[in-house]
Amino acid sequence: MAETRLGGARPFAPFEFVIAMRYLRARRKEGGIALIAIISFLGIMLGVAALIIVLSIMNGFRYELLSQLLGAQSHVYVDVRGLTEPEIDEIQRDLERIPGILNVGPRYEGQALFTANGETVGAQVVGVEPSDIANIPRISSPPSGEQRYGLIDGRFDTFGVGNNGGDNILIGRALASRMGVVPGDEITLLAPNGSSGPFGTVPRRKAYTVAGVFTVGVHQFDQVVTFMPLEQALLFFAQDGPLTIEARVEDPVEINDTMVRVRQAVGNGVSIFDWRDQSLAFYQALQVERFAMRLILSVVILIAALNIITGLIMLVKNKGRDIAILRTMGATRGSVMRVFLIIGLMIGAVGALSGAAMGFLFVLNIEHIQNFIQLVTGVDPFNPEVYFLTRLPARIDPGEVSFAVLFGLLSALLAAFPPAWRAARLDPVEALRYE
Repeated sequence: MAETRLGGARPFAPFEFVIAMRYLRARRKEGGIALIAIISFLGIMLGVAALIIVLSIMNGFRYELLSQLLGAQSHVYVDVRGLTEPEIDEIQRDLERIPGILNVGPRYEGQALFTANGETVGAQVVGVEPSDIANIPRISSPPSGEQRYGLIDGRFDTFGVGNNGGDNILIGRALASRMGVVPGDEITLLAPNGSSGPFGTVPRRKAYTVAGVFTVGVHQFDQVVTFMPLEQALLFFAQDGPLTIEARVEDPVEINDTMVRVRQAVGNGVSIFDWRDQSLAFYQALQVERFAMRLILSVVILIAALNIITGLIMLVKNKGRDIAILRTMGATRGSVMRVFLIIGLMIGAVGALSGAAMGFLFVLNIEHIQNFIQLVTGVDPFNPEVYFLTRLPARIDPGEVSFAVLFGLLSALLAAFPPAWRAARLDPVEALRYE
């Protein structure tokens, strides 16, 4: 009767879980694997926790870096060179109607030499509509609290005021520091494409007044970018119209759907690209680094899961007589295999969930941990004067957490499979001697 009951039991029947739990709790002298199970559990827990913590910190850095990179530049670019003014206006209106696009405006970018106080520096001039400057938070809003970017000196209300857009410009903090200028000072700009005269091409030059100094938190941006009213930029560079129509979107990271709508709006005859094409090397470096760290820490989880193989092989050897009794009572090979798979899954599940909880607690309290380290060592591990951030950034990604937990479970299952398969292959007669 017992044979019929075990032989006809459905997969993952309650008795399989009961036997698995009994083997898992058994002491060493009873043929159990308690110590190895604990080591395996700790290894998987720490591996999953490390994976979540590191990926969360990397996500935080990635978010901060992208925020700084994208905070002062456009996200979508439409090349309008060669188009007429009505066509450019139509494209701008079409872009403004696309959901998810925050603002749209024409741009012209050119290179010029800046001269002041005996210093000569090459920099990039960005011509924008004066009203569009207010749509760039990292330039228009003054620094406050943890916000370490924006207008740090001068004023915006004079930008774009005067004939042909006026003679006031906005420059980055690093460029202003290098040239030794402050708001109110004059800088002479020389354009490479000058005017033709009897003595050849003469570079175009003009003096401009510094209206304000800004910082976006990225040194490379602050030292090369200068904003000039679009009308004045076109006049200075002797151009008839803007180079691009540029737009900023709500979520520049998930921009693929927006780019599809932009393509539909402007048609196939116009070239479009986005910020990823502008910063391709930087974007690819972030993607490769994220993949590499996930791969390295996944190997740590795999190594921890290998302990499960050792423990289950010892358990199969010590429980040979029990396996024989189960088989004679009617347990199928599948039932025996599932018993040992359940043991591995239990170790993996408890370890992965505990690791996820540990990772969550670490990330949520990362600021307190940083303060504790500073209190003990007397050194700020994340000096804002160096990193331009007040604390170590960390952002929990549900997808990364799910990956870490599922990978821990899968690793435990794969580690449990070889000894479980070996146990299922034992016949009752052989199992009685397999001790």
